[in-house]
Amino acid sequence: MEEVPTKRLYISALTIGMGYLVGGLIPLLPYFFIEKAHVALIYSSIVTGIVLLIFGAVKAHITGAGVGASTYVWGAVSTLLVGGIAAGAAFGIVKALEG
Repeated sequence: MEEVPTKRLYISALTIGMGYLVGGLIPLLPYFFIEKAHVALIYSSIVTGIVLLIFGAVKAHITGAGVGASTYVWGAVSTLLVGGIAAGAAFGIVKALEG
């Protein structure tokens, strides 16, 4: 197996850590500015959905998943679906643990 340079390990760790930080803050932003939690939840869901759509389209472009608008649309929608399923699973797990 190839030896990985130590400098690259730190850059990778920083990149992943910042990705989690930014990705985790996006859904929380509405809660900083809106007093009512149920209203902030609606805005949080909308903002997160838009960001997931954009990320999915950019991901499809960068990875070269295909050519044409349909590829970007599929990348955006599939990323939104995976994010929605993950959010639903997290909600279900919390509800199950609460009893």
